[in-house]
Amino acid sequence: MPPAADSSAPLAATAEELLLAIRLRFYTTRIADYHRDRQRLLYAVTWPAAWLDERGLTCAPQRYQTLIEERLQVIAAHGTPSVYGAYFPTYLLKCLQDFFDRYGDELYCELKHIRNALDQLLASARFAERVQRHARHLDVLVSTHRLIEHRLAERKTSAPNQLTLF
Repeated sequence: MPPAADSSAPLAATAEELLLAIRLRFYTTRIADYHRDRQRLLYAVTWPAAWLDERGLTCAPQRYQTLIEERLQVIAAHGTPSVYGAYFPTYLLKCLQDFFDRYGDELYCELKHIRNALDQLLASARFAERVQRHARHLDVLVSTHRLIEHRLAERKTSAPNQLTLF
């Protein structure tokens, strides 16, 4: 596979593919609801990238996509996403957070081990470009998550002249 011409191409591919999978699996008849929830879904889909970045972990775009898609399969099989309606993005985020809380240590050990093996292979120029692309991919997802997080935090603050309820 030839390297991507643009460093944001893996983000576009991964994030858009995940959002498309969510739309096709959970929003088949509710396209307007999908467009309403799209930003919050993107926030939920990029949350694991921030989790990985906080721990100094990187993973291949395919591995990242597999992590999210496995959670989507579990939600489709065992959850009732139609009941949540407008709260589905929050439900998805909570499912991802619960998974990372429960299996985060195992994932940490797995990715640390792989990263150490890749660091040894960096001496070869053939692998260096791929590892750097994977790191950039995660950086772009983390940046996307933080931008959305910042926008959500700005929206929650009230005007200074507005009185509080209590």
